[in-house]
Amino acid sequence: MDARRRRRKAARLLLLLFLYSCGLVLTALGLATAGCRFVPEAPITSPVTVTFWHSQRGPAAELLAEMAAEFSAANPNITVVPVYRGEPAQLVAELRDGSAPGGAPVLAEVPETALASLRVAGLLRPLQGFIMGRQYGLSLTDLEDFWPCFVESNTAGKQVWGLPFSHRVYALIYDPALVGSPPTTWAELTEAAAALTRRVADPAQSTFGLAFRADANLFYLFLHQNGGRIAAGDPPRCVMNSPEGVAALDYLFELACLRRCVLLTVSQPLPAVSEGRAAMAIGAPRWPVNGQDGGRPLAIAPLPEGVTRATLSPGSSLVILRGPDPVLEEAAWRFIQWLTNPGNAARWAAGTGDVPIRRSVLGNPVWLYGPGLDPGWRAVVAQMEYAVVTPGVSGWEEVHQNLSSTVSTYLLGRTNSAQSVLDRLSEAANRALSAP
Repeated sequence: MDARRRRRKAARLLLLLFLYSCGLVLTALGLATAGCRFVPEAPITSPVTVTFWHSQRGPAAELLAEMAAEFSAANPNITVVPVYRGEPAQLVAELRDGSAPGGAPVLAEVPETALASLRVAGLLRPLQGFIMGRQYGLSLTDLEDFWPCFVESNTAGKQVWGLPFSHRVYALIYDPALVGSPPTTWAELTEAAAALTRRVADPAQSTFGLAFRADANLFYLFLHQNGGRIAAGDPPRCVMNSPEGVAALDYLFELACLRRCVLLTVSQPLPAVSEGRAAMAIGAPRWPVNGQDGGRPLAIAPLPEGVTRATLSPGSSLVILRGPDPVLEEAAWRFIQWLTNPGNAARWAAGTGDVPIRRSVLGNPVWLYGPGLDPGWRAVVAQMEYAVVTPGVSGWEEVHQNLSSTVSTYLLGRTNSAQSVLDRLSEAANRALSAP
């Protein structure tokens, strides 16, 4: 799906959400206005403490604590207390089983991939009512400012369940001393990766043209770039075993196994380039790429294109956990609204190196005269118009894990045809898609 179609789709979705919240109803004769139902905001007349679970570490955690303290100082009746709860999977597990000492928080940062299961479990408070608040709500202009992929991934059942927070974007990282001009197409990527590979008797001393992590996200990237889709139809059915999907997996197999010009990694592949083991890598780094692992100077560019342009922007969302206290939930929402406003979104993106969550950040001086001074990073961020999302169903986490394992095994050596591999995975995916 090209950028214009995706922007139109996101705009239609936003309009439907807006009309739904405003009480506009469709009739056989057209639209009838029932009047906007702005949700009364719960007054906060006495001090409340918002416990905020997150997975940020290092400088990002320090910036988050600084911003929470700033918000608390400006809102005397609200104190936001950020609490690091480990890796995202650990945080989500504690939310699900409710076993954490002191109980669940009112506010949490969770992976977008976990939104569906938390929603189906009844743990999340939909945000539509807060969005329609008179004083602390969001306008349609605000909602349109978020990239289309974030609108899609945080919306289900005519409700918004989270707002985007900390995201990265897939790109091509390369050593400019070895790569004069970064490849812009699959054909150029194949040619460059093969030409830059140097294999010797000792595998540990070999250098490769390209490095990537063989997982589900890698397949999603090339599937969409080849004009394929993960799911289609209503109700949705998995179609990743389409000819486009088979060709995408075969292309990755050609790079990794036939041409043997790929270093497969078990984590982010950027260190392979900075350490001189690969000339290029496909991954999702933070900016600046040169400050993350030391080693050689690196550069960054948009992903090479296939039939169409596509990328992924994995990351987290801010959610409100259901609880008995509407005042506490209102306090949590006010912090979410403040933290994701254009100015603070720019501050977060500049301070952490995350991709901006809103389009308007690209014109904000805080970002423009920081990360925005890097032309490579500007071009990478521009890919956000084409970023795609995975199905927002509760069983997709398991499908994603199975796909990652299968792609990794497949790219280490063919055991079955790409078609049979994807047929088997599609059957499991359709069972997940049929879940609530």
